[in-house]
Amino acid sequence: MAKHLSIFVENRPGKLDGITGVFAQNAIDIRAFSIASAGEFGILKTLVNAPDKAYALLKAGGHTVSLRDIVVAIVDDAPGSLRRLLTALGQAGVNIDDSYGFLLEKGKSAAVALEVDAPAKAEAALRQGGFTVLSDAEVYAL
Repeated sequence: MAKHLSIFVENRPGKLDGITGVFAQNAIDIRAFSIASAGEFGILKTLVNAPDKAYALLKAGGHTVSLRDIVVAIVDDAPGSLRRLLTALGQAGVNIDDSYGFLLEKGKSAAVALEVDAPAKAEAALRQGGFTVLSDAEVYAL
């Protein structure tokens, strides 16, 4: 199963630069990210090409970080595509804890990364709904 990093970050100038500096110095490529602020602190969720390596480096550097399972599905870059994906998950009783998406090819496809309460159930529901669910290797190669 693919994984992304959840990194607890102090909400101050330069803190994100420190994290991305670790990635840059160690040839870790960021595929996607989201940032959610909660006042003085925030959570950086990032999808990278080498999550285990990134996790180990950040932990060693004193960062509060966790590896979280995700499901990544491909949707058409067209109105209603996300709704179809969400409907498939909802009908299967899968709850979404966190999500972000990113365009792969304009007018063709996008990827949706989903942190869910039941990853195997989500994968099955999405496949049954006609969506492509990416393998770990496919996710990290995006």
